Amino acid sequence: MNFLCKAQTYLNSVATTVNSLAGLAMSDELCENVDTQYKVIRMAVEWEQATAEFITVMELDAELLQSVSISKRKFMNINERLIKHLEKIQLQGYHFDELITTLKLENETLEKEIHFL
Repeated sequence: MNFLCKAQTYLNSVATTVNSLAGLAMSDELCENVDTQYKVIRMAVEWEQATAEFITVMELDAELLQSVSISKRKFMNINERLIKHLEKIQLQGYHFDELITTLKLENETLEKEIHFL
């Protein structure tokens, strides 16, 4: 398997991993454990940011344009779900303004990056 195939597999795997983390954070089992939800969501954001760095360093946006675009769109959808989830939690008195802002900024960045692909 060549480098680009492996890189494409990596992008798909990371998107799946981040989606799984989001699902875990929003699961019924963690509905009472807001601290753990926060940690899992932060981990998902870190995976996204590490992947963005990998894409840039390896110049994958030039080599795997479609895969990069798909991954970024998946991240945007995941972030939107997480934002809605965190906004619901905030209604219970928790303060996640910083994390919500981070996710919104991440989506703005992803949208701009997709536009320039």
